[in-house]
Amino acid sequence: LEFESQLNLGSYQIKNITYFEINQYDRGVPGQPVGNPSPAPAPANGMGDILSGFWFSKKGGHHGKHHFAPGFAMQFPTAVSDTLGSGKWANVPSIDYEYESGRLFAGAIALQVWSIAGDAERKVVSMLMIKPFVYFEFAKDWNLMYVPYGITVYWNKVPGEKVFLPLGGGIQRSLTLGSVQLNLAAQYFRNVVRPTNGTVRDLRFLVELSF
Repeated sequence: LEFESQLNLGSYQIKNITYFEINQYDRGVPGQPVGNPSPAPAPANGMGDILSGFWFSKKGGHHGKHHFAPGFAMQFPTAVSDTLGSGKWANVPSIDYEYESGRLFAGAIALQVWSIAGDAERKVVSMLMIKPFVYFEFAKDWNLMYVPYGITVYWNKVPGEKVFLPLGGGIQRSLTLGSVQLNLAAQYFRNVVRPTNGTVRDLRFLVELSF
């Protein structure tokens, strides 16, 4: 679940995105959920850690095709099971970049997660997550898209076990329902770079409401 909002504060605009994960793992999946390098995977169900980010820009600061917004995020150890979360509080420097030209809208949010407190028996977390997004409108209300969960690098893991890199994409249909925009999408990805026992394929469905 992803919630995005914007707040105007004086001459600045603050963008917030908060991520909630509700997981159902009937068996252990190595490397999943992303963001939990330890302990060893085990079956578990329920909520994972919450990640909430804030990015700052000046009103009207989106000049031309490029837009940069620096910010930060916090990760909270809200997971109901050790398997579903890191057990750590984390401070996250971040940047949001967007590019818009004609029918193309693309960019990425980059987060470097460093744990700063939490369960002393759990491993320190140091992870880079890049959440790219690419939309190309090929017909009215239809988009080709590349919006994976994220490209991740676990700095503390051994070489060859650090990176998840998904390639793929899908299609999105936009509908207007009164004052609400509904986006429906389906995407397929293959992790072309992954840990030895990492997830190979990822099928993602999206339901998005914009108010």
